[in-house]
Amino acid sequence: MLQRFFRQILALLIASSSALSAQADSKTYGKAAFIKEMKEGVLLVRLQDKDKTIKNLEERGMTKEMELISAKQRRENEEIMLAFSVVFDFCPVYFFHSKDSEAIRQGDFSGKIFDASLQRIELSEESPIFTGEFSETAQLGIDGLIITDRQLLPLKDPLPYFQRRYVFFGLIERSKARMIELYNKKLHDYAQLYESKSALN
Repeated sequence: MLQRFFRQILALLIASSSALSAQADSKTYGKAAFIKEMKEGVLLVRLQDKDKTIKNLEERGMTKEMELISAKQRRENEEIMLAFSVVFDFCPVYFFHSKDSEAIRQGDFSGKIFDASLQRIELSEESPIFTGEFSETAQLGIDGLIITDRQLLPLKDPLPYFQRRYVFFGLIERSKARMIELYNKKLHDYAQLYESKSALN
């Protein structure tokens, strides 16, 4: 009886581990599953806070420079939050500051997630969670809106995990709002495609 108990505990641990790691490996599912999970889940967008730079300037007594950098970053973050709240509707979007990245990676969301109105949000661990930011892809160096998994690890082709900032050989630069709008449309287009295919089967 004791052996059966330990076998059951082991099975539960394995199942739990598999569920947590399923998102981390984009090879385990294709576009259809990715689109379905994102539509049913939430997107957490990382906002830069220049925390280390600001602290360094503060310690050196460079108050004016600290205030300028802080204000500039705050305006950029407000622009990102406003753009998501206006043009992105594929799934709920919330935000966190880069200083909390490690906590988010570990699944510690308490008091660290907020909406576009800066209201704190409590997340359910059961929901599929993806993260994103304006950055570059680690593999290809693509600059733009980059989507990663719940542990902030890169996703891989063929998943639609980025929206480019520069197009036409780098001659045209898209705004953050435009990238968000285009990525939202891409997700809706994929969802419509897979729903149509499902209806035909």
